[in-house]
Amino acid sequence: MPTAEGINFSNSTVEQQPFPYFCATAVFSTALEKRLLNWLQITENWALTKTDFYEQYEFSLFDTLLPADLACLIGEEMVRSIQVQLKAAFATGVLTLVDATIHKLIDGQRIGVHNDFIGSEESHRLIIQINADWREENGGYLLLFNSDQAEDVSKVVLPVSNSAFGFEISSRSHHAVSTVYAFPRYTLVYTFKQ
Repeated sequence: MPTAEGINFSNSTVEQQPFPYFCATAVFSTALEKRLLNWLQITENWALTKTDFYEQYEFSLFDTLLPADLACLIGEEMVRSIQVQLKAAFATGVLTLVDATIHKLIDGQRIGVHNDFIGSEESHRLIIQINADWREENGGYLLLFNSDQAEDVSKVVLPVSNSAFGFEISSRSHHAVSTVYAFPRYTLVYTFKQ
């Protein structure tokens, strides 16, 4: 079980196709998950970001004064636990946390096929879903692809609350998020470089 301030990857599975990734469930304690969701629903930190393949609301935890009971999200224990999991799953060298951001997709928003690859500046990413009461009709599925073609779907990952998806960023880590319907889809995203 995760502690109130920690993260638990004991329920995780590692896959190699269509690119190296792992999935885990119940990563935060129920109390931490609930505190985070409650804060996300009331915070005013959101800024709309638009690119050629997505539109979403987001902000960096590095640029935000976190409530005291959520400071653990970027605390040393949490970051170290994530680094250990990423190293074990992907046999990496030393990892450094680059950023920790919160993303929110609302009704009608989606993220097109992309791979996150920008060279050596970012090498690994961990995404944690915070989506209490999510139902299949709300969409927001994480889609994994064999190529950069939208019809070449390899796997569909459900955005179940308190689940995690970690992956190696590369030229082949193609993924997308399907359209969200009548629901705010929240994700906590940790980005590392090797």
